[in-house]
Amino acid sequence: MKDLNEVKGMLGEIKVDNSVPRNIRNKIEEVMVQLDRDDCELDIKVSRLLNDLEEISEYPNLPSYIRTEILTTIGILSEI
Repeated sequence: MKDLNEVKGMLGEIKVDNSVPRNIRNKIEEVMVQLDRDDCELDIKVSRLLNDLEEISEYPNLPSYIRTEILTTIGILSEI
């Protein structure tokens, strides 16, 4: 799906940003792996992804511009 590819691209940009703390990049990597898995229905996958991204967005050491990117990604996922 186009929207999922857009989400994957956005997360990929966050993952390679060296200003993002390593623990957050690792969590983003986990979310990206979930995005590629086909072991459940789309609505369940999106729900899991939303939960994980919301958790990441609450990390205190997350740079504000990355938080904005994650919230934008959450918005895109919410529309699926």
